[in-house]
Amino acid sequence: MKIRLIILLFCFSPALNAQEDSDKGHAEHFVAGTLIGGVTSYFVFKKTNDKWKSWLIGAGTAVVVGLAKEAIDPAIGGTRSAEDFAYTALGGAFGASIV
Repeated sequence: MKIRLIILLFCFSPALNAQEDSDKGHAEHFVAGTLIGGVTSYFVFKKTNDKWKSWLIGAGTAVVVGLAKEAIDPAIGGTRSAEDFAYTALGGAFGASIV
């Protein structure tokens, strides 16, 4: 399972500036948030067997990662966007809800 996760991370690592992939980049932010929230929530639920706790940690992780990405966006050639952050957070909540 760890190998699959590492491969998945490497698949997405070349595209650090996802805003060039579509007009606004919202779909990419939603998908990234869904993956982060879902995977985190899955592993927390597997460890704790507490659905509410796994949802909070999964969604919270996506929010923190989205905020960090928007904070470093100017350094990697992008612009900060509250909409991108909102789509990442919404995707994280959705992904965490799937588990």
